[in-house]
Amino acid sequence: MPVVLASRDPEVIERCRRAVSAEYQFEVFDTLLALSQATLLLRPSVVVIDACMLDRPFERQVASIASSLSKGCVVVMTPAFEEDVELALLKAGAKGCCRRGTDPESLRQVLGVAGGGGVWVTPGLIPRIVKELQHYAESQVVRAKPQKVRIDRLVDLTPREQEVVHLIVDGASNKEVAQALEIEERTVKGHVSNIFRKFGVSDRLKLVVHVKNAAGAMI
Repeated sequence: MPVVLASRDPEVIERCRRAVSAEYQFEVFDTLLALSQATLLLRPSVVVIDACMLDRPFERQVASIASSLSKGCVVVMTPAFEEDVELALLKAGAKGCCRRGTDPESLRQVLGVAGGGGVWVTPGLIPRIVKELQHYAESQVVRAKPQKVRIDRLVDLTPREQEVVHLIVDGASNKEVAQALEIEERTVKGHVSNIFRKFGVSDRLKLVVHVKNAAGAMI
């Protein structure tokens, strides 16, 4: 399935082209109208939008594009990290947000997570998302008999993996975890993969929500 991009910036286009795997068709459009028309024909797996193509507030046009897709997802590349903007984009239906200057290798990870059914968010936004989810959950709570919840899976973690989990919950990136624990970043990636497997989650956000909710429910 193809990956389509809306952008007029040659540097953004080239980074995206290098990030897309060879087996995927890659198409570039210089207007949102052309992009919208193409999505109906190509049915892309990922629609990447350069935020410089959007009017503020970005989320209005993104919501329209996301809702028009029969399948696939939307990733938005913004000029800079703005917490409120990124949160609004996720609420509007975007499955990933990253910066316009993101290097091809990092962008490949973003596209892989979003295209694989996950959600990619800037690590610094995770604590706020967790709070938003907790507030929503609290608003939906129906009075019921309290039940004890045990976090059995935490017992299965090695001491080092527990350190990694605590840092991730605090919003640390892999690089920041590596610096804090004085280990290689590739070692951190190995720990994170093991942690995801043990918790049965596919991304950092789901891990954080699981840990926060379980910890909050334990009495």
